[in-house]
Amino acid sequence: MDRSAIGHLMLAAEVFSPSSLRADRFTKRRLYQEQRVPLYRGIDADAGVVEIWTPDAVAPQLEQTTLAWHPLGATARLTFQLAELFREI
Repeated sequence: MDRSAIGHLMLAAEVFSPSSLRADRFTKRRLYQEQRVPLYRGIDADAGVVEIWTPDAVAPQLEQTTLAWHPLGATARLTFQLAELFREI
């Protein structure tokens, strides 16, 4: 991973994979926090939950119903219903 590009991220989202769960949930999340990425979302599709982390958080906020993001300068909020996101295809 090229760490020089991380400083410009406004949001990072990681879909957790059972085969790389430790790296996804801990190693990458800590890297994003250390680089002061304002918002990190860890998506656990198996559990139907999203972990929401900020740079100074010591524990995640857990979201199970709705995800919303309104980046600075945007005119509208981006909203996802997690039931739709996690539905079986």
